[in-house]
Amino acid sequence: MPVHHFKGKTMESEIWVKSEEKRTFILVLRDRKVHHMKITGLMLKRKSQNVLEALQQGQEPSAAGANSVTTLDVESIRKAEVSPSNGSLTLHGEGEGKGSKPLKFSTSDSNADKILQAILAQTDRPFQPRQEEIGALEALAPPALFGAVGGMLCWASYMTARDLAAGHEAEVKGIRRRGMQRMLIGISEMLGTSGTIVVGLILLALILGWAAHRIIRRPERTVWLPNTETTMA
Repeated sequence: MPVHHFKGKTMESEIWVKSEEKRTFILVLRDRKVHHMKITGLMLKRKSQNVLEALQQGQEPSAAGANSVTTLDVESIRKAEVSPSNGSLTLHGEGEGKGSKPLKFSTSDSNADKILQAILAQTDRPFQPRQEEIGALEALAPPALFGAVGGMLCWASYMTARDLAAGHEAEVKGIRRRGMQRMLIGISEMLGTSGTIVVGLILLALILGWAAHRIIRRPERTVWLPNTETTMA
């Protein structure tokens, strides 16, 4: 998935961009407000570039041409989080739970902590960081995702190996890319049905071990909260 990062300062703004295959996300820090922008549709690269140019010229984010814009006043931030991998940040506002949702942004350079520091520097309140273990479901999400993809590939390889062993023409279902199909057929021919089962069992054992490790020793996120003692002083 192609990803690039851009940061510029124009009109007292800071801009961060993450591009994906079918959408682009832009985070704008301007005038003590954080704007999260989402761009989708045809000619995505050109559309994203037009939005960036509009922002750099001082255009308001709400009128820059993005498909959706979410805005959060930095003074309303009551909690901020940085993921264990430093690849994403989450901002919780005071109005959350009353129709508003947390503002989330995934970075392209694993620099969520630096982006968050730039945002919190715009507030009049001091924030204090602390470490917090992630929840069980969040800890299990990566192994579950990897297991789902690996299981699908193992099943497709097993079915292909079974067809080849029966003398039928190999047909890989559920995978569109021809390069991936040819690779899967080659692996199926090499491993056979028994070999595919063994690989699947090894993969299952590795995933279960990984999941257990993440539950026992959970990764920690960095949580930033207002320093009430300093604020009261």
